[in-house]
Amino acid sequence: MKIAIVGYGRMGQVVEKHALERGDEVVAVIDPLRNTAKEDLLDLDFDVIIEFCIPQVALDNLIFYAKHDYKVIMASTGWWEHLPEVKKLFEESKGAILWSGNFSLGVNLFYQMIENTSKLMNNFPEYDTMAHEWHHNMKADSPSGTLINMWDIMLEHIDRKTEKQVNALTTRPIEKHELHLSSTRWWHIPGTHQVLFDSVFDTIELKHTARTRDGFAVGSLVCAQWLLDKQWYFEIKDFTKSLV
Repeated sequence: MKIAIVGYGRMGQVVEKHALERGDEVVAVIDPLRNTAKEDLLDLDFDVIIEFCIPQVALDNLIFYAKHDYKVIMASTGWWEHLPEVKKLFEESKGAILWSGNFSLGVNLFYQMIENTSKLMNNFPEYDTMAHEWHHNMKADSPSGTLINMWDIMLEHIDRKTEKQVNALTTRPIEKHELHLSSTRWWHIPGTHQVLFDSVFDTIELKHTARTRDGFAVGSLVCAQWLLDKQWYFEIKDFTKSLV
């Protein structure tokens, strides 16, 4: 593949490393610290964009990509409130997007475990559920895209939970229909996500802990290869379901 990397922070550098090891070509790195901007893409020949960028520029970049019919792996987070707008843009574009809050293979297997367990626990109102995440203190968004994906899965498959709650409940108890999600940002702790099902009898826990950034980079490259011959709007679940 001919790849344009947008965002050359820690993740962008790991993506470049693994792309070159796989035999792909990195034709451009777009980052202010490299004195390059997204407009430079107009003069380049590439197959796909892989973006790990800061939330503040994500939406503007997506509008630009859709307008110019680019194919993009979108790993930037913090733009979820604009998802309907972005989806419409790419449905009308000749380009394509595949986005996820987390491109780790292990995390996406974790999502499937959450879905399977949620379907099972939907039959047992004796259990309440919640989710929590930990990230290092340089993480820019809270809650993370991974936690957002987790609660969407749980709300879809647990009928008694109809509303997500991310705020601190300092003046009232949580309502039975609310799904409580919480985040901790703490020093160098690795990205860790946990789902708990609790009853008066026992507690059931699902947990995923990231060990290195390499899994995210490799996942984004595998998804980029999958996206090359496609057009429209995709989420990472479309990729994983295509493998079954």
